[in-house]
Amino acid sequence: MAGGKQTPRQKMIGMMYLVLTALLALNVSVEVLDAFVMVDQGLQQTNKNFERNLGLLYDAFEEQKKDNPARVEDYYNRAQEVARMSDELVKFILDSRSEMIALVDKIEKEEADTLNLLQMKAKDNYSRSSTFWMITPVDGGTAATTEPGGPNTRGYKLREMIEEFKTELSGLLPAGSSIQLGLDIEGPFYDKSGREVSWHAAMFDRQIPVAAATNMSRLVTEVRNAQFDVVRALYQAIGAGTFTFDMVQAKVVPRSQIVIQGDSYQAEVLVAAYDSKQQPEVFVGGRRVEGGTIRIPATAEGIQRFSGFVRVMGPDGPVEHPFSDEFVVQRPAATVSADAMNVFYMGVDNPVSISVPGVPTDMIEPRISGAGNQLIARPRGGYIVRLSQNHNVNQNVSITAFARIEGQLRNMGEASFRVRVVPDPVPEIAGQTEGSIARQILAASPIIPRMRDFDFQMEFRITSFTMNTTVAGDFQEWRATSNVQTPEMTNAINRATRGQRFTFQDIRAVGDDGRERSLPPMVFRIQ
Repeated sequence: MAGGKQTPRQKMIGMMYLVLTALLALNVSVEVLDAFVMVDQGLQQTNKNFERNLGLLYDAFEEQKKDNPARVEDYYNRAQEVARMSDELVKFILDSRSEMIALVDKIEKEEADTLNLLQMKAKDNYSRSSTFWMITPVDGGTAATTEPGGPNTRGYKLREMIEEFKTELSGLLPAGSSIQLGLDIEGPFYDKSGREVSWHAAMFDRQIPVAAATNMSRLVTEVRNAQFDVVRALYQAIGAGTFTFDMVQAKVVPRSQIVIQGDSYQAEVLVAAYDSKQQPEVFVGGRRVEGGTIRIPATAEGIQRFSGFVRVMGPDGPVEHPFSDEFVVQRPAATVSADAMNVFYMGVDNPVSISVPGVPTDMIEPRISGAGNQLIARPRGGYIVRLSQNHNVNQNVSITAFARIEGQLRNMGEASFRVRVVPDPVPEIAGQTEGSIARQILAASPIIPRMRDFDFQMEFRITSFTMNTTVAGDFQEWRATSNVQTPEMTNAINRATRGQRFTFQDIRAVGDDGRERSLPPMVFRIQ
């Protein structure tokens, strides 16, 4: 039967309903009514999350059905029926919500389907929304023959649908399940004057449209919550009370199949299905192993094989289950590689991958040589090498990989890397380093330092340069202290004649590493 303690999700839904109720109890302005929109948006996001989680749950059902159709089919069919009923009720709620908004704002239903409640023009016109839910007939008839809130009104029909939905859900629950479905329609419910009223009167009678629309979103949330809880209970019932084995089989579970020379191979030998009232006996090479843990010294490199058996007491006496396995013994070795090349550059982050075969990454502790050099772990694996600005570029850097094995730190090998300075960038103006160029482009374009054929990221800025040209046999030169031409330079370029040459030289640039570079000159000819 449906019942039991509320889940945190149901408590959250109830809290949102209390917020709605509190807002409705206030005599507030239209601007304050926009608070309903915020609640509605939160509810609609919750509904999307429910649909995504339900999709994952139904996908899991599909996988279980493929693996064991005979056992899962009944629960699967019930889950599909829950989906059908939930979708039908949600459709009626959302269709009614859109029709109410269309009536209140005098727009087409298709527009109301996607209308943001902020754009509602008649948020507080409860006369129209109350008529829609409490008076207008939903299945034929006329308003004159319809009792307010009576059997032929939409509010009354929605209450009946929810009641039927809860009853049918309870009937689909696995035996012994205790779930509180929510969707309280029994009450008691009271109007603003304290008089006890029906559920649909409390929901819709004299309630402003924006509140009624938000209540519809809340109802969808409660329907999806009930659907999720029932489907999850059906899914959990698949494996309840069953056994997951039908045979006895010996298993060898090693800590690692790769052993470093000088260490020991360790593995646990157990029986996959066993009688808890007896202790199996394990034998390897004719000798009994105490405690069920094998320890074989790794004295030689290569593949090492072993075999034995597990003895258990069966109905007709002792039964022996043979097993065999192998492991690999290898010399200590480490793998350290630069992600770009076998070189570390000054002033940039150099990505490095470090691994030791057979050793988990979290057990590797690498070290880097050189005072001030840093080896920084990356969040998603690997490391970053940052060299000190004081490091001698003629001195190689070594990374040594240590592995913590059985509480001891062991040297697994090292790799050496050359150190280089980041190459100089190439100065460009409008993407050119020389040649013919339009006057207006040369005058308006700054000098940009570009890195070419370089795998790392380093930014450079131009600190100064000179520009010179010859006018009527007179050599003229100007100096700038940024990458932009001075007004004098710009004027000279703008007055230039076709074919006149301009030389940019003494170009100085500083990179992220703080080193000043002297860049090659550029010569341009005015088109």
